Amino acid sequence: MTVYAFDFDGTLTTKDTFVEFILFVKGKRSTYLGFLLFLPILVLMKIRLFPNWKAKQMVFSWFFKGMEIDEFNHFCTSFAHSRQDILRQQGFDLIAEALAKNDNVIIITASIENWVAPFFSQFDNRMKVEGTKIAVRQDRLTGQFLSKNCYGTEKVKRLYALFPYRRAFRLVAFGDSRGDKQLLAEADEAHYKPFRATNSRKFDEIVRFLLVGCTATALQYGIYLLLLTWLEPRISNTIGYLLSFIFNYFASTRFTFKVKSTVKRSIGFAFSHLVNYLLQIIFLSLFLYLGVNKAYAMLPVFGVCVPINFLLVRTFLKGKS
Repeated sequence: MTVYAFDFDGTLTTKDTFVEFILFVKGKRSTYLGFLLFLPILVLMKIRLFPNWKAKQMVFSWFFKGMEIDEFNHFCTSFAHSRQDILRQQGFDLIAEALAKNDNVIIITASIENWVAPFFSQFDNRMKVEGTKIAVRQDRLTGQFLSKNCYGTEKVKRLYALFPYRRAFRLVAFGDSRGDKQLLAEADEAHYKPFRATNSRKFDEIVRFLLVGCTATALQYGIYLLLLTWLEPRISNTIGYLLSFIFNYFASTRFTFKVKSTVKRSIGFAFSHLVNYLLQIIFLSLFLYLGVNKAYAMLPVFGVCVPINFLLVRTFLKGKS
């Protein structure tokens, strides 16, 4: 079977619903004053010197501690119905398609379950929402979280609590932030920022490819220059290429294209780089023949081969595995 696991904020929505919900209930003035009060803690959270869940719980408690649960849930339903404008329709269409095929769909989010679930009322409880759970005592919010903040490794734990037999299903995961990193790493098919403009996604991939590619190329070129003293240029380039290839594979799967490493993808990646390597040798020989200094001959080679390599690598890593 197939399990579709979606993050909510930023993936299926255009805005962070934690902030949007507080604005909806409390209004701009109270919201801005509250966040101003917690600004030092939020800054520490952003630079990872204060726990994410603790900062979030403190803010939530400030705004909602003592509110009756029925009133809170009423706000949650009203919020979902009135803020349909923040949804990414492409994501909801995909959920509908998956449910129509009787696939399993789960929303795994750091947001509070109470206001996330109403966004999916159209699907008549045919899917599961796993988010941060809130504590209630005597029908009033305590301001505390009943569960761990559903973020990072907690998302993976929630997934396996519902689907414990990993080999029994194919996981397709969707996320947009570092809080989804672990979930995406578990997936057979991972989609990072999937429902944004196609050109924007491709641009992000190109930027990441250039960062990884520049690092790998610098590593290859540095080794090439280092070995030129003792070895023939083509041999120096071969050694540099092999060492940079190892770095490039792990960086490309985990960072550039954010896909899970599989045997099929490894073979495809190796094949694309074999083609790239052969092209480099051909063009290196050509530029050396044309009289280009051996210390600089690799530079025009990179200019020709890098764009070709991007297309090849993207085809093999982003295709179905």
